[in-house]
Amino acid sequence: MSKPQPDSSPAAQKQEGGTRIRRRHTPPVMQIFRARALLVALTSRDLKARYRGSILGYFWSLANPLLMLAVYTFVFTTFFRRFDIHPYALFLFAGILPWTYFSGAVLESTTAISANSALIKKVTFPGEILPLVVITAHLVHLILALPILFGALVIARLTVGTPIGVSLTALPLIILLLAIFVAGVSLACSAIAVLFRDLRDIVANLLNLGFFLTPILYSLEAEFITPIIARILRINPVTPFVLAFQDIFFFSRFPPTSDWVLMVFYALASITIGLIVFDRLRDTLAEAV
Repeated sequence: MSKPQPDSSPAAQKQEGGTRIRRRHTPPVMQIFRARALLVALTSRDLKARYRGSILGYFWSLANPLLMLAVYTFVFTTFFRRFDIHPYALFLFAGILPWTYFSGAVLESTTAISANSALIKKVTFPGEILPLVVITAHLVHLILALPILFGALVIARLTVGTPIGVSLTALPLIILLLAIFVAGVSLACSAIAVLFRDLRDIVANLLNLGFFLTPILYSLEAEFITPIIARILRINPVTPFVLAFQDIFFFSRFPPTSDWVLMVFYALASITIGLIVFDRLRDTLAEAV
């Protein structure tokens, strides 16, 4: 008499009690590619929900960076004047935009799965999509904020003669590498946060510290930055992305080769680790959420 084969149907993948769900193993990249239409639909839903009931609606995507630029310009040209960097508002805004994208997407990704528990419990739903929706929505905000940065660059050109060069053509590649880097960090954080709920608070405080450990308010070439401190600050994986934005918008130059190497390395390492972590924790998410 032959030994009975285990039932591999989707219904049988739920263990007794219906708490543990096994999912068919498909490479994460393939799952994301297959679910690209779902990613677009959920991102659209997220953006609509974010501004639902708001008087200004999508205008806030432009108003927020504009107000941020106005506040920082007022503070750092009135109370904390910087004479070594001019125009300081352009330098500051060029660094704040990539940092805001990174910090906003990573922090929000820590609740991306727990806030969509009904979806993650569906056997056929690709869980990777949930943090990617957050990343894509924040990427839309970054892209919508770029006209404000270009406007600040034009004003700086007309007022103080800040050069505008062909280095701006590197912007799409820098954003692509930044998005891949953010995706990797967010994928890992979104899965770990389901099992370790304190992660969101830890990430929030680390991001506050990281803001000051990233050369956004100051330049690595400032007098008070010693060579040792500069090398330590360069360990921060967000640093080459912020420096790249400052290079093309403020200094009108292409990022040096060393920063390109670091950006590619951090992007590939981040997405590899993020996909591995998410894939390892995938089967525990539905019952832990």
